[in-house]
Amino acid sequence: MSRNTLIKIASLILMVVSFIAYIAGASAFPIASENLLPWSVWFLIAVIVNIVLWTSVMRLLTFSLAVIWFYAFVAGLVPESSTAVNLTELDWSDPDAVAEQGALVFNGKGQCSACHTVDTTAPPGRCPDLTDIGVNAATRVPGMDAKAYLIESMYQPANFLVPGYGKIMPEVWKAPIALSKLEIEAVIAYLQSQGGEIDPTPFEEPIDRADIGTTAAALPPLLTGDPELGKKVFVDAACISCHAVTGIESPAAGETTNEDFEVVTAPDLSEIAAFNDMRYLEESILVPGAQIVSGYGAVTVRAKGTTFQGTLVSQDEEKIVVRTKTADGVEEEHTILLSEIDDEPIEELTDLEAKGYLTLTLTPADANAPVTGQLVSETDEVVTLKVGDEARTLSKTDVKSLMTVVTFDGDEIVGEHVSGTTDDDEIVLVVDGSEEIFDTFDLEEATLTRASGKRLHVTSPMPENFPILLSVADLTNLLSFLSTLTGATAEAVPEETGDTPAE
Repeated sequence: MSRNTLIKIASLILMVVSFIAYIAGASAFPIASENLLPWSVWFLIAVIVNIVLWTSVMRLLTFSLAVIWFYAFVAGLVPESSTAVNLTELDWSDPDAVAEQGALVFNGKGQCSACHTVDTTAPPGRCPDLTDIGVNAATRVPGMDAKAYLIESMYQPANFLVPGYGKIMPEVWKAPIALSKLEIEAVIAYLQSQGGEIDPTPFEEPIDRADIGTTAAALPPLLTGDPELGKKVFVDAACISCHAVTGIESPAAGETTNEDFEVVTAPDLSEIAAFNDMRYLEESILVPGAQIVSGYGAVTVRAKGTTFQGTLVSQDEEKIVVRTKTADGVEEEHTILLSEIDDEPIEELTDLEAKGYLTLTLTPADANAPVTGQLVSETDEVVTLKVGDEARTLSKTDVKSLMTVVTFDGDEIVGEHVSGTTDDDEIVLVVDGSEEIFDTFDLEEATLTRASGKRLHVTSPMPENFPILLSVADLTNLLSFLSTLTGATAEAVPEETGDTPAE
């Protein structure tokens, strides 16, 4: 064998070996510690020798291998990015580094970015935007600093709700998300870094991880369904008409799969199981109005004498945005100040929060003037209002009843009701401290109320009878299908051919 042939074979072997070593990420040869002559250099040397010594066929093969190596080399220059993080400890000597780890959890395992945005210019998410939450958190609850608020919001998110957003955030320390204490600490540091200062002070978890509640959500359901059959229910029951799922084709524009309800834009469900447990999914089907995703609730509100009926796009402490649709199908958005919402008379002081009352005006039995404030909370016996900077708790029973009477001349008089209704000959009211008697034959209308208030009642556009239409098997299969929607692409359900298989 000639020397030239030996050199050819050696250069060919060197090219193949150096290519494999480079792809495998092997250490440099011969001195790895100094990165002297990395395998990419050996590969280039071998390529040059092979192109010079070999014939056209081997040159073509060498060139092809060199092109593959070039793409691999360029790909290696692109920085790797990953949201996966496995925290075993946090180095609080560098709070910014902890915040960076928290950002990875926020965008990865925690699934926070699926609902929250950190950009005021981004389209509204399912949950509040967290821009500057590091400083804004200190203003949310009087007497609570930013870190305490964030801790409470992470562990018990239902305690403090931003106006316009329902109880849709899961307890992230529970399954299926199941963040560890270290991961939650890192996320809190990341949130504090959004406009605020990172506080590295240790804290005790306000929950007991050994409690049965931690694992309850992870328990298998009593009834197990078939995801494939559930996918068919999702299409046949017209869920796909309003909800999008990656991989399942929605009806074309103008096409309807069910004439019994209005087709509206509803939340995308492609990742619904990634950050919600089975209890939430089941409740969303059986009691669709229990927790309404922000931006998708149906609302009817009256402001300055005009009624707006449509979708509640957003809500804060000062205003709401309602999207309505004209008879021609043109969508319009209306910004309405809460102060502009008309007061409604209230006959019974029960379930005020559930009915959507924002403010309340009532007159205590021992007072001469009405009290108006923001509705904070209520029980069966009392209601708490925020009047200015003060919280006042008032009885629901010791309240003066008011009556509004309207004469045929259009005059409207409001006074404390003493006696009489439209079924009697006269009605007695106390107006401006003096008793007045009204002949019911002179009155066009008389309305008895115990209070009044501004109301914003948000409901789910999902048909109320939907749970009734499903059999137990359909519901079980549908839940089984929804539990698979963790972000992976779903397969489209094959169309029915109408043919029956031969027996």
